[in-house]
Amino acid sequence: MLNQLKSEFLKLKYSKLFIAVPILLLAGLILYGSFSLSSGGTQLFVSEGDEETNAAIQGMIGFFAFTFENIDMPKFSEIMQSCISCNVFLWIVALILTIQFFCYDYSAGTIKLPIAYGIDRVKVYFAKVIVIVLYNAVCYFLFNAITLCFTCIQIGYTPNITELIQYLSYIGLNFLVMISFIFLCITISICLKNTGIIATVMCLFTLGGAVIYTGIWQNFHSHAILKYFVWLNPLYYWMNMGTFRLEYGLIKEIIVYFIFGLFFLLPLSVILVRKQEFK
Repeated sequence: MLNQLKSEFLKLKYSKLFIAVPILLLAGLILYGSFSLSSGGTQLFVSEGDEETNAAIQGMIGFFAFTFENIDMPKFSEIMQSCISCNVFLWIVALILTIQFFCYDYSAGTIKLPIAYGIDRVKVYFAKVIVIVLYNAVCYFLFNAITLCFTCIQIGYTPNITELIQYLSYIGLNFLVMISFIFLCITISICLKNTGIIATVMCLFTLGGAVIYTGIWQNFHSHAILKYFVWLNPLYYWMNMGTFRLEYGLIKEIIVYFIFGLFFLLPLSVILVRKQEFK
């Protein structure tokens, strides 16, 4: 297994993705920096609710950047909210990395090589999954750390240890959702094997879930079918984390979503891998 992990890591290291992903993250940092420096007030995107209500009061759902009641006396919750909201777009990076890395072997035909040498296809699969999750984790937490540092320096705020631990716990919860999203992307990749189709399906699914949720969130539990579609969508969890709606059972829902990915999507994809025929 260790040799297969090394093999998959080397594939990633010498692929275009290894350079393309940091370039995307750098572009995101530049965009975040320019956005924060030019911000003249509350910035809302993919949001719904009473705009007169401060996001910290939890009268809204969605993503908020630079919602400072007093820029001269900023609160860490406001800084944290800005970073978490802007960093939600990392799902696009995770999507690109996952489907490209998984689908390349199918399109190039190299998926057959380790199997031809007698390596268990499930080992190949798990090696890919581990490499993808670890690389996404490095990118995700590094990006979050940089945006937090940039925002604190820009505003002149020095967080204490307790606040840093709180921030780490919040982005950790978001990353649990990201892992399940990655597992979903992998499962769809195994089924479709076409990067264009997979990207289209996953973008429509993810963004469509956000649109539906903004339309029904106030009467969310009264929608028997739509609520289950929304529960499967990562943006449901990220939009609620964007306004810290933790007292509504969000942490429990995130854990359940992670367990769903770990104990349903992952085994399902293993079954699909075992039944695949390589031509």
